[in-house]
Amino acid sequence: MKYIPVAASALLAATALALASWVGTVAMTLVVCGLSILIALGWPQLMGVSARRSLSTVIACAGVIAALGAGVVGAADDLFFWSSVALAFGVMSVFLIQVLRGTGRPHRLESTIGACAGVLIATTGAGWIAGLRYPVELADATGDDARGILAVRGLLPVEDTTLLAVTGASGELTVVTLAAGTLIVATLLAAVPLPHAWAMLLVVLGSTAAAIGMTLAWGELTLLFAGTLGLVAGLLLASFRRFLLAQGPPQGILSGIAVGAAPIAAMGALTYFTERLLLV
Repeated sequence: MKYIPVAASALLAATALALASWVGTVAMTLVVCGLSILIALGWPQLMGVSARRSLSTVIACAGVIAALGAGVVGAADDLFFWSSVALAFGVMSVFLIQVLRGTGRPHRLESTIGACAGVLIATTGAGWIAGLRYPVELADATGDDARGILAVRGLLPVEDTTLLAVTGASGELTVVTLAAGTLIVATLLAAVPLPHAWAMLLVVLGSTAAAIGMTLAWGELTLLFAGTLGLVAGLLLASFRRFLLAQGPPQGILSGIAVGAAPIAAMGALTYFTERLLLV
């Protein structure tokens, strides 16, 4: 029962990202901004640090700036530029807050490390927007060459629709729906009460199979990409599950929401860079 907020937060965040990927960039940007704010509200409480209001503000601003930057840039090479800027200024702001608190304050080191980790996770959420925009809006060439020799066509008649297809409305490659759908499956599998070794195997294999299955059914992506994306999602969720069980359930609803949303946000950067590496 103590882990319900964590699982519910992760599941709802992944579902919201999947739905937003069908609507467009504006919806995705709003969802990522909301995700950053939720993480910011609960992260200082999760880490047990002081100066919670100021640190929450820094984390939220960093995540929102990174998301808005990814949503408005006009070149593919600049999609993660504002994430880097937000991360840098966020970390600087964290250190500035610690200086302004004065000497002799308790838990200064824990506050600094914990807040910097929160800034990092919040800014990686912009990868969801970058991943959505890169193939659909900003890539120079994402046709047959991008799909490669392992490309497969969908087996279902809904392949070319904008509602269920992994491919975008223009027929070009999009991957965020696939990534979000894989996270939904991985979250459900991570909630199965099994010993860690069996749970990790279940999550990793299940998410990989889910990614490949969705690609076979709806997409025009490569099997190599789908398998890699599923493997990354499974390892990420399994690692967070292990960390959570080792540390015990988070104290408070906001902490549970933050720790549940954190791996979902972090998957954004992993999705984007995997996309840039394997599909171009």
